Amino acid sequence: MDFIYDTDRLKALAEDGKVAYRQATPFPHRVIDGFLRPEAARALADAIPAADSGMAWDRYAAQGFEMKLASSREDQLPETVCRALHELNAGPMLRFLEALTGIGHLLPDPHLLGGGVHLVGPGGHLGVHADFNWHPGLQAHRRINLLLYLNDDWNTDWGGDLELWSTDAARREKAIAPLFNRAVIFNTRSDTFHGHPSPLATPESVWRRSIAMYYYTSQRPEEELREPHNTRYKGMHLP
Repeated sequence: MDFIYDTDRLKALAEDGKVAYRQATPFPHRVIDGFLRPEAARALADAIPAADSGMAWDRYAAQGFEMKLASSREDQLPETVCRALHELNAGPMLRFLEALTGIGHLLPDPHLLGGGVHLVGPGGHLGVHADFNWHPGLQAHRRINLLLYLNDDWNTDWGGDLELWSTDAARREKAIAPLFNRAVIFNTRSDTFHGHPSPLATPESVWRRSIAMYYYTSQRPEEELREPHNTRYKGMHLP
């Protein structure tokens, strides 16, 4: 079976990149271009429903913190999108992530809590935040994010860079453009702050498109343990 990603390539990327991943600042992460097989990335991008498709999107509209559309509803998403979600939750992907990150015993999330397809339109944004740290359905700790961007001919003047911030949320440390078939993988803790806080300056017809996948473990290191919390926004929950 051919997955939407090349498993041999991922094995090599994990072996070559594991040290750099774990030593990256402001927290462990890796940017991988050409993450999916080219034909699979093209088919996935073409299958993502448009914002005005009539699909029942989940709408987030907290001005200053989060403005986007999202869906993890496999009964509504196209088959091509559902296949991608399933294969990003499959064993070969988990083994790649374990090898790259050094975090073992990873669990996928069949519920896609907070994940799935994300669309951000003109003026939309996602404030700097640290993610929720506990999945009540899985009874598990959130450990890794995988964000896959599917934006054709992205103009960097539009904004929309994923920003990685210092662990005290005091300053931006890195900006990553949301380019087509680019994946960003990073550890999630209660202090791994990130977002794309500046409102998008895209034309009316252009939306920032991504797939968000989250991975969990039943335990986590003691120094990372915190009481379960929801998303923590800079400016709402902390200075």
